Amino acid sequence: MKDFENLQRICLEEVRAAGIEPGNIVKWTINRRAKSRWGLCIRHRNGACEIQIASVLLEDERVSEAACKDTMIHEILHSCKGGNGHTGKWKEYAEIMNQKYGYHIKRQTSGEEKGLENYRSKSNPVRYYFKCTGCGQMVMRKRKCDFTKYYKRYVCAYCGKRFKRVKEPEM
Repeated sequence: MKDFENLQRICLEEVRAAGIEPGNIVKWTINRRAKSRWGLCIRHRNGACEIQIASVLLEDERVSEAACKDTMIHEILHSCKGGNGHTGKWKEYAEIMNQKYGYHIKRQTSGEEKGLENYRSKSNPVRYYFKCTGCGQMVMRKRKCDFTKYYKRYVCAYCGKRFKRVKEPEM
């Protein structure tokens, strides 16, 4: 297994050396349940971020340290100011890291690109779609949860209006 803490330190140093200031990362975890993603950056309301990395990247010997670092830096860039989504500042930061260090940070990466031939993510299809009645924000869920059962009790974080259930996304 790769040295997770050492990789964290190296990745943060490289991001700072490139002139990019990482956000407030308070927790790193190895996600043993992730089947359809390599990593995840969760930004809390107080600005703190939690980064999760799929265990397969750290435990499978076929995955190189560089491929693992691609994902870790990808998630660090999400923690940066303006790093939401995969456009704008995030894309600019990714291009800086790719040029300076020769990484291949991009929006999505296949298993083959990580060194895992014949790797297929076990993705569940989205089964529940909800649309904000105010701003049109779409919320999608793959599994039944409190939100899918009681969506009328929730309000949109962007505009404060209620949600309605829709059959298909109107994107």
